[in-house]
Amino acid sequence: MTTGRSMRAGEAVLGGGLIALGGLIAVETMLTPSVGRAVVGPALFPYLISGGLVLVGLSLLREAFAGAIAHAEGLELDLWAVALVAAGLAVQFLLLDTLGWIPSTTILFAAVARAFGGRRLMVNLAIGLALAAFTFVAFNYGLGLNLPEGSIVERLTSPDAE
Repeated sequence: MTTGRSMRAGEAVLGGGLIALGGLIAVETMLTPSVGRAVVGPALFPYLISGGLVLVGLSLLREAFAGAIAHAEGLELDLWAVALVAAGLAVQFLLLDTLGWIPSTTILFAAVARAFGGRRLMVNLAIGLALAAFTFVAFNYGLGLNLPEGSIVERLTSPDAE
C-alpha cells in the first residue's frame, strides 16, 4: 500500500540511523586491535551485526522512499509494553554488578515476556532462569568470556566469607 507521498520521514530517519549505527560498529570494530589472525575471531559478530543493521536500514529507506506503510491505520505503539521492556533493561543494568548475570537477566526475560503478552510469571521466570544459566555457562566456560557473577555471589563464595 502506498500513501501518495513520495517519502515517509519517520521511516527514512530510522533507516538512516540504522545505517549510521551499522557503519559506526564496523569502523569501531576495524579500529579495535584484535588478537591473532584467525578467520573466525572476536571481530566476526560485530561485523555480522553491522552488516545486518545496514541491510535493515537500507530496506527501511527503500520502503520510506516508495511510500509504503506497514499499517493502513497508522503506527500502532503499545506504550505500556515499551515502558515494561525499558524498565526491564534498566533493572538489569542497575542490578548486573550486584546480583550478577543470571538473576538480572532472568528478571529482564520475565519483563520482556510480560510485555509481549506472557501472563504466567513463574513459567517466564523459569524459562528466563534456564536461558540465563545456559548463556552464563556457555560464555564463561565454553568461550572463556566472563559474565558478571555479582558482588553478592562473590562475597558468599570467597574464602574470606567464613
